[in-house]
Amino acid sequence: MNSALHTCLTNEDIVAIYESGDRAKLQDLNSVRRKAGKEVISKLLATINCDALRARAETLRNGVKCTVNLPPPDQAYFNFEVHGGCNYHGSIVFEDGKTWLARFRLPNHNEPPLQERNFDRRSEFATYRFLAKTAIPVPQVYDCADDEDPMNLIGAGYILLEKLVGKPLEWHEASEVQKAKFSRQLADIYANLEQHPLDRLGRLQLLSTGLPEVGPAFFDYDSDGNLIPFGPFSHSNEYYKALIQQKIQLIKTGEAATSAPLDQYLVCMSLLDSLPPNESGPFFLRHVDSRDANFLVDDDYNITGMIDWELAISTSKGSAFQSPLLLYNIGELYGEGLSTPSEDEKRLSKILREEKGAVELSALAEKKLHFRVEQVIEADPWGREQFESLFSGWWKVTNGVETFDWATWYKKALDMYGDGGFKNHT
Repeated sequence: MNSALHTCLTNEDIVAIYESGDRAKLQDLNSVRRKAGKEVISKLLATINCDALRARAETLRNGVKCTVNLPPPDQAYFNFEVHGGCNYHGSIVFEDGKTWLARFRLPNHNEPPLQERNFDRRSEFATYRFLAKTAIPVPQVYDCADDEDPMNLIGAGYILLEKLVGKPLEWHEASEVQKAKFSRQLADIYANLEQHPLDRLGRLQLLSTGLPEVGPAFFDYDSDGNLIPFGPFSHSNEYYKALIQQKIQLIKTGEAATSAPLDQYLVCMSLLDSLPPNESGPFFLRHVDSRDANFLVDDDYNITGMIDWELAISTSKGSAFQSPLLLYNIGELYGEGLSTPSEDEKRLSKILREEKGAVELSALAEKKLHFRVEQVIEADPWGREQFESLFSGWWKVTNGVETFDWATWYKKALDMYGDGGFKNHT
């Protein structure tokens, strides 16, 4: 399998290779991916003016001298502190020992368009500024610039932020005592976030005054490629309806659900008829990518930082205070379509209820209804088993039933909603 062939592989092909267990094919696929990943890093590094980055950092520190380290692809690819899923982090070390990170978006083939990339970066910057007034352990941010901005002498868009001490949490390696200690601190974070409500549903951005405010929740594009903002919203179901209607529009234009557009359409219509309880605020900040790797801890399992708030959103209370992804039983969630709280979720819920007196947050931490809705919206029928599993799990929770049969539901849904002008491809 060469790189030219790899670019022709569909998601179904890649899934089939992993499910096949064919070691030779897996090694070949991973080799091609490594090569492609290193090429992406090289492409990014070619756009960064290291001297300008050093000069900017020294100006922000009032002349304190620094050294900039941008690891090359061979060193960066397997270093998770440098190379994440979508971002690359260089280090800036000052003579007085202080260390910053320079955070750059990797130029992947599926990256968002320019305007959205710049919005994402500025939203993350604004989110960190908002969190600075809380007790949440997040890095301090110092500077931010857009991609393709002629005033940005560094070249690529970036965020300059403090490098926190600690290492990424590895939940599966923690003992029960360590998990309990972490969960108590997580409960404190939830309780603190509840003390900082927001007035609308959307993503944060900075005003000209430098203060954060709630802006659009997501975007679409017109025929000329210009951004069309959706939100901010004053009710949670306004957000969900807009998100689902946008998905239906993508099905119509052939940009989503190309393998089974009718199936996706019927799922979307079912979602519209059974949205979560509508909330009108106050709204609260939610860390969307709450994997264990985005929590930093020291050797004693003290939380030293929460990082990667790139997709954070001000959302309904029911959504904001769901338990984080790291506590989910992912195999059960995706494979069996179940939503039963894991033992880790039960622990967090119990701590919130019995030790923190946060009864409402305790109940929300055991529910994944909002997460399920969002996963169903995002699911694509090319991954058939997961698509049906996610929908069946949402359906069972929403309707309070223990069983679900796709064929039976499908016939009823088709009778209720019609085909919407869609047909599945054979």
